[in-house]
Amino acid sequence: MTTMPLTSSRELAIWRSFIVLLVTATAYDVLFWQQDIGVNLPIFSVLIAGALIGRYGWQNLGTRARALLAGLAIACFFTLWHNSVVAIIAGFVLLFLFTAFAHEPELKSIWYAIAQSIGNFFMTPVGASGAIGEALENKRVPRTGWRWFKLAMIPIVLLVVYFQIYRIANPKFDELTAGFLGRIANWLGDFFEGILTAHTLFFLFAMMLSAGLLFRFAPRWLVNHEQQWSELLLRQRMKRAHWLLPLHMNALESERKVGLILLVLMNLLLVVVNAVDIKWIWFGFTVPEGFSLKQFVHEGTWLLIISILLSIAILLRLFKGNQNFYTRSKPMRALAYAWISQNFILGISVFLRNYHYIDFHGLAYKRIGVIVFLALVLVGLVTLYLKIRDRRSFYHLLRVNAWAAFVMLVLLTTINWDGLITRYNLGHWNQGEIDVDNYLAMSDKVLPLLYADKEKVEEQMKKHSFNEVVWISRTSMDQFAPDLDGKRRAFLARWEKTGWQGWNRADANTYEVLKRMESAN
Repeated sequence: MTTMPLTSSRELAIWRSFIVLLVTATAYDVLFWQQDIGVNLPIFSVLIAGALIGRYGWQNLGTRARALLAGLAIACFFTLWHNSVVAIIAGFVLLFLFTAFAHEPELKSIWYAIAQSIGNFFMTPVGASGAIGEALENKRVPRTGWRWFKLAMIPIVLLVVYFQIYRIANPKFDELTAGFLGRIANWLGDFFEGILTAHTLFFLFAMMLSAGLLFRFAPRWLVNHEQQWSELLLRQRMKRAHWLLPLHMNALESERKVGLILLVLMNLLLVVVNAVDIKWIWFGFTVPEGFSLKQFVHEGTWLLIISILLSIAILLRLFKGNQNFYTRSKPMRALAYAWISQNFILGISVFLRNYHYIDFHGLAYKRIGVIVFLALVLVGLVTLYLKIRDRRSFYHLLRVNAWAAFVMLVLLTTINWDGLITRYNLGHWNQGEIDVDNYLAMSDKVLPLLYADKEKVEEQMKKHSFNEVVWISRTSMDQFAPDLDGKRRAFLARWEKTGWQGWNRADANTYEVLKRMESAN
């Protein structure tokens, strides 16, 4: 008695979902087809977030989904405000992560959310196929056609695979079918030329993307798999088969002694390294004559960061399993805390190396990247200390540090990095060591700054001429100015063709300033 109403309700829900998908994909096509990123990203994010909140309800989203939604809102705002590459990338990444947590509120880790999002997109064609078949269940003719279409797909794919194998393996067969394949290829080319256009493929991608964001197709085994991990370490009793020799009763004691020796030696070595760095780098550092600051920072910095990461890996190995519960491991625990503290001091020394390099050569994206990566490493050291102290699991360590990376990503979106780098370098005291060529590699947003301070750029190029090695390609304003003007003309032409979808405040202000400059001249 209740089968038909339930079936009808289910069909209605499927068709309603299909309409939502079609509207969302059409919106994506209108917003992004042949458009720059601007106001279209916030609009699309609001559309997806609104659809998911409407389906699941605000209360059912969960704290983590709400946190990601807040981060997404910040990224979208700064995409509109200064349109940095970091803000744009963060906007898309956070949109994907938000949908993952919205579909699976039981998820706790960003790592599992990433896996869920990827799995969801891979499963989208399968899920969509099943939904279409269910929607056509009571419609005999369309249902029959759809069933035959699905049944024919596997034989056709296998036919193509075997056909190619036989062509490669048998030259005579290849020669025999060459003309036939040519005619088929020409016919398919003519047939699809007017159908599978670039715009059509883009719309199909929009359908795939929208479906992956709006609906959950991935199986729940990822959520179930995460549930097996504990935040706290649990003491485990090792059971061996009766025919095997029993483990040595002092296995943990042997591990403890090895750990004690290792940590004593490493702490002594790091005391010397930190003492040298504190005396040399922390206070009154100067660049000696003939000293390679580039080698000092580029090679030395990454080697020290690798040493810190290696230290983290060693401590994770030493405090694996039951060693955390061994009553005689307190001295080793104290030595581990000391080593973590010393590695933190080493991290500060690495930061100061990078700071001195920036103070001498100016800002650049890679130097900022080192600071960001180092900050995350230092957070990792703090969480490692808490892991050992509170007997937390490795899963807990990964989860917390992933959320720290999320916070860092959101913070990075709030800064106009191109503007910051350009302003800092234009006002830098060491004019002969600034990479003048890098100004033209910055985004178009810095064009007003460069035109306003062309005299500073020219002075920096003059100072380069006194260097023993001139490493910039543009050494005079006669070389720099034409490239700057070409960059300006390209931006003006691009912005005038940009639709409302790609509007953002930074580029709009840049356009207004440059047009006023043209009018004044």
